[in-house]
Amino acid sequence: MPVKVDAQGRLVLPRHLREELVSLPGQVLARRTPDGVLLTPATPAGEPALGADGLPVLAVGRAVSNDEVLAAIDRERADR
Repeated sequence: MPVKVDAQGRLVLPRHLREELVSLPGQVLARRTPDGVLLTPATPAGEPALGADGLPVLAVGRAVSNDEVLAAIDRERADR
């Protein structure tokens, strides 16, 4: 889909793409690919997002053991 570039060199994304990609200003990841540039939603570290199956997903940048997940659940429940 063609997008406009303004006089300052900023890309102007159509509303439906902004609503899909951007939760807060500045939170889009741009990655160079063999086919061009890929824009994907960015989630701040430690912030849960919804996975394709509708379940929450937490990206922490490393593999997490089941014991760590269960301990985090226990801490969350204790704080309620």
